[in-house]
Amino acid sequence: MGSVAKIMLIDDDDISNFITERKLRNSGVADKIVVYNSGSNALKELGDNLTAGDPWPEIILLDIRMPVMDGFGFLEEFILFPLEHTEKVKIAMLTSSLEKEEVKRSYLYKNVIDFINKPISEDKIRALLEKNL
Repeated sequence: MGSVAKIMLIDDDDISNFITERKLRNSGVADKIVVYNSGSNALKELGDNLTAGDPWPEIILLDIRMPVMDGFGFLEEFILFPLEHTEKVKIAMLTSSLEKEEVKRSYLYKNVIDFINKPISEDKIRALLEKNL
């Protein structure tokens, strides 16, 4: 299995981010990993990348439950970016409790490709990439 150029991790839990980022780095699945503790900060970065012509992530790992802007709020803003940028991005939703309504709602967004229960493992990361790339 190869690696992707860039993975974006969005989660408000700093400890979870530390663990997930470490597992991503140890697994060698991405050349670059960027971490944000809020959806609004991640959206700003995507907008800045768009303006500067910088590459977007191929994969976004997005926590569903975050204060201020949850994962669904992020998705609503994400789909407003130009299609030529968003269509190449695959989003895996991160959750600590898998609720059927959240799953159904998430799959209404075409970029959402999978659900991963936290804590994430290297096996889950590899399976996600093998299945979707």
